[in-house]
Amino acid sequence: MESKARIRIAVNGGEFEIEGSEDFVNSYAETIKSFTKILREAPSTAQTEQEAAGNTGRQFSIFEAPEPKTSSHDPNGKLSAASFGELYYKAPKSISKTDIVLLASYFIQSKNEEGTFTTQEVNKLLREHGIDLTNTSHFNKLNQDYKKVFKMRQGKYKVSEEGVDHLKTILR
Repeated sequence: MESKARIRIAVNGGEFEIEGSEDFVNSYAETIKSFTKILREAPSTAQTEQEAAGNTGRQFSIFEAPEPKTSSHDPNGKLSAASFGELYYKAPKSISKTDIVLLASYFIQSKNEEGTFTTQEVNKLLREHGIDLTNTSHFNKLNQDYKKVFKMRQGKYKVSEEGVDHLKTILR
């Protein structure tokens, strides 16, 4: 009888798990070594919190270069999608509800003079696009827990640099 093996790594709210026969798990040895090396080299949670605390007034953009069909410059020179629909179209079909809320939050923030958003604005935008989430504030809270969003003041939030980086990884 083959022995079963499981490896589970959980860091900052994300998880990675491999389970199966010992040979199957061993076939991922190099991947696991690479993954743990990346985790060791990543900044600590304390560093990330300090950076987030110092970034309260900065704006970030998820766009690297202009794309004429789907982008335009705002008055501040930042690059942003012309509409939420175009931005949403760039996301994979398997995008999570938490990421949909983060995407909508970023879009509203990029169009807002203050550079902030409210969950009510996010909920309204999503409903206008036929995306009906039962509890937008719950998903916004999850984004806060994952340090992708932080609270500016009562009812106002801002997408963090980590949140923007996450959006860059999921958009096509």
